[in-house]
Amino acid sequence: MKDRYLVRLLFSAFVMLSTSVIAMPTSTTMNNKPIHIDADNQQIDIKNNTITFSGNVLIEQDNFKIMAERVVISHIQNKEEQRVTAYGEPVKFKQTMTNNKIVSGHAAQLVYDIKSHTVTLTGDAELNQQDNTIRSQVIAYNINQQQILAKGNGSTRVRTTIIPNQINEINK
Repeated sequence: MKDRYLVRLLFSAFVMLSTSVIAMPTSTTMNNKPIHIDADNQQIDIKNNTITFSGNVLIEQDNFKIMAERVVISHIQNKEEQRVTAYGEPVKFKQTMTNNKIVSGHAAQLVYDIKSHTVTLTGDAELNQQDNTIRSQVIAYNINQQQILAKGNGSTRVRTTIIPNQINEINK
């Protein structure tokens, strides 16, 4: 009985990952691509409904990659509360868009809220595409609305660098 529950729990975690945390890639066919997770350790907490990967965590799916020290997938049985949190010094990610342009970034923490389809980078957050950058303490990206909100705090402001002749190329 416990073995079946564990298999169901693991399966749910991987289904959740394929439809949510790696939903950032632009192609809807990404949901059918395999997700590879490498880590030094993996811990499954059935009672608390979480899976934790720790030590040099690498999550890859096709053209999308997350590198972190620790990744916690919580509420895996409840899609309304599912959340993926990556921690690192820093957490790094890289995605090759359908136009072959690379988007990359880093932050101390990356949180993907499945219900709101929002990725939030916190702590010295930075997004890069070509030479264009956004730096802030908090950068939130709503996947469905394709909107970015960057926030400073009391001591830092949002800093954006735009290379005008690259803007047209980014959208090609």
